[in-house]
Amino acid sequence: MLVFDRPATIRRPASSLLLLACAALTAATASAQDLPTQTISDAGTIDRVVIYPTSAAVTRVIHQDLAQGLWIVRVTNLPAGVNGAQLQAKVRSGDAPNPSGPRLLGVEFEETPGIEFAGSKEGIDLAERLKEARRRLEFTKQDQAQLATRSAHIDQVSARITANATADGGTAKADPAKAIEGLAWVNAEKMRVIEMSRTLAQREDAVTKEIAVLEQTMAQQGSAGRTQRTAVVKIAAPQATPLDLDLTYMVPKASWAPAYSIRAAGDRSGATIEYDAMIAQRTGEEWKDVRVSLSTADPVRAAQPSEVEPVYVDIEQPMYAGVPGDSSGMVGGMEMGEEKYKDQAKFRRAGKPGRSRGPGGGGMGTGGAYGSAGEPGAADDNDGEQGAVLEQLARAASVSEAGIAASFELPRRISVPSDGTRSQRTRIASFEPDAKFVYAAQPLVTDSVFLRGDLTNASAFQLLPGTAQVFMGGDFIGETAMPSVAPKSDFKVFFGPDRAVRATREVMSKVTGAAGLFGGSIATTWNYRIKLDNGTGRDIAVELLDRRAVSRNEKVEIKIADLSSPLSKDALYAAGPQKTGILRWDISVPASARGPAALPVTWTVQATRAKDIEITALPD
Repeated sequence: MLVFDRPATIRRPASSLLLLACAALTAATASAQDLPTQTISDAGTIDRVVIYPTSAAVTRVIHQDLAQGLWIVRVTNLPAGVNGAQLQAKVRSGDAPNPSGPRLLGVEFEETPGIEFAGSKEGIDLAERLKEARRRLEFTKQDQAQLATRSAHIDQVSARITANATADGGTAKADPAKAIEGLAWVNAEKMRVIEMSRTLAQREDAVTKEIAVLEQTMAQQGSAGRTQRTAVVKIAAPQATPLDLDLTYMVPKASWAPAYSIRAAGDRSGATIEYDAMIAQRTGEEWKDVRVSLSTADPVRAAQPSEVEPVYVDIEQPMYAGVPGDSSGMVGGMEMGEEKYKDQAKFRRAGKPGRSRGPGGGGMGTGGAYGSAGEPGAADDNDGEQGAVLEQLARAASVSEAGIAASFELPRRISVPSDGTRSQRTRIASFEPDAKFVYAAQPLVTDSVFLRGDLTNASAFQLLPGTAQVFMGGDFIGETAMPSVAPKSDFKVFFGPDRAVRATREVMSKVTGAAGLFGGSIATTWNYRIKLDNGTGRDIAVELLDRRAVSRNEKVEIKIADLSSPLSKDALYAAGPQKTGILRWDISVPASARGPAALPVTWTVQATRAKDIEITALPD
């Protein structure tokens, strides 16, 4: 009796195993090729747009019910500027993974020439509509001509009634009753003519405008390229399943730029910043009721800088030119020149490496900011629910950051027509910065004193460079340039001059005379005074600026003395402007400093030099 501790193992040669694997692979490939491929065409619906400073990423959504098998989904009518190399497709399968859901196999870009517009169904329909409109315009003009003839006949009847003319040219005896009856008929007919004339004029105007629109449409469509651009998406459906497909593509001719309104409260208690976006696009597509993200990234630019290339130096070798008329000299010159370039060939700079451009990025999340509660047009009789919907639509954009770029996702859907000549303004956010108001006085330049807001960006938003409209209370002050301001960073905004505050500067005295031991030097002394006149009726803070000369030679000494008020203790001022001779005082001016009681600020500047040197002119 034979007993086996373990099952017997059948060993095959390695070559046999390889043959079996190849056979299995061949059978699987043949089976896949035998599967029928079904094709559907769907232009999809534009659902999301990420707008960059000079371009946009557009996402179309396609919903289809697929049977089991291989599918080709042709997403048609892509715009003319689409970048075929940057197509991205994504199959959405919900929150939980679906092992039997559709699978994305690949995406390709296809560009095929189309038929001429004049021969297309759309072109034929437009031509027929234009022909019919022109026919209606001609009929309207004929009716107007007939109405003019009728009006002339009525005028003739009116003239006969008023002249009492008889058939043989005589004058009949006047009949007042018939004359009144005739004139009433004339007036009634004239009113009918006027009403019909107005109706025909309105009809002519409407048909003329219709013809202009049709002609413009035909001209635009006829001049536009008829090339068809299609994304070919390959899908595998292991079983019958619904398909939710997102196709994203990059297009030029779209942009957004920041715009601001900065409003200071009339009582200087605070300020409000309205952060808006000016959106424009002429991509050829209509963005209707879409979700929009505004990104600060720029996919058009290269993602990496150019390389720093080496530079070589060598001893310059003269290039000998042959003497005209001497063939030997010219030949020798050519040979030496060629030899020179041969020697320098090893020092030639290598060509610049090609710049790679990535497809760009930008978040296009499907977060809860666009839930059903935020959809426009939702009808609900409950006032509380309607208020919640309106509150969500009006809230600020959500901010997300990826690397060095920021993205603002608007909390509502918007529509942006393909009309690059008109920018659409939409709100990103409105917030109150930390604000401190101070008056800036520079009487050396002007007697006017300007109100300035020292603001801190207390929001989570990166404020980009742009133009800001400035308001004080309800008054428009003007426009100013807005700098780039990071969250928690400071910036300054001027709200114009305050007519109730003045700053006047005067030189009280200027004296030049001998100075130093035994009068070996010459000194010039200036005594200055500035008066701050506060007519606001309240205490104000003033930042007062002036200057003194700064010496660039050790033989000339400039010093300041007898300051009635100390200079500012601000660290940034002390480290910079003060060293360049800028004088700054941070002064509290009381409400009582008015007229003759204006607050004075005085100081003395003295410039001392040796007698034997001359210095450049010093302004007062």
